[in-house]
Amino acid sequence: PQLTKWQWRACGMRNAEGCVKENERENFNWEKHLMLSEYLLSPENFTHVLMLDADAALVHTKHNTLRQIADILDKEEREVFLTNEDWLAHGEKRINGGLIFIRNTAFTQGLFQDTFQAHLRGSQRLQNWRIGIEDMECSSNEQICLNDLWRGAGKPFFEPRAMMASGKVYNRG
Repeated sequence: PQLTKWQWRACGMRNAEGCVKENERENFNWEKHLMLSEYLLSPENFTHVLMLDADAALVHTKHNTLRQIADILDKEEREVFLTNEDWLAHGEKRINGGLIFIRNTAFTQGLFQDTFQAHLRGSQRLQNWRIGIEDMECSSNEQICLNDLWRGAGKPFFEPRAMMASGKVYNRG
């Protein structure tokens, strides 16, 4: 993936290969947010969108796991289903970006447009997010951005619409 302007500035416009190597993994992960945004805005009008990392799999053939997650979202009146890293010590309060299941709503459409735009802006911070946040930075990786939405500056806007389930159950790291 291409580097953002702020990543080039941070690298001091030196050693292009090293700069790409330093930022490549994070930028690949940010592509997930761009992909989610594109599916949510698709003329296909999907009701739900799943982002599942390539190293994950749905393995219970007798369960309709995605239907179960959609039902949980409906029951809890939430729009974003995330999992934690409870397989790690002290990971139960930390979001893992390997499984993201979302209902297609105006909020989720704006959310993933906002997170990707915030990443592109870096330390210049995205102002006036579509989801209501006035000012927030997402210049690190996408999981830190989601965690900042969950427990940081974005909490009043994000937390009432999102939920976090056990990574041991839904997304074993």
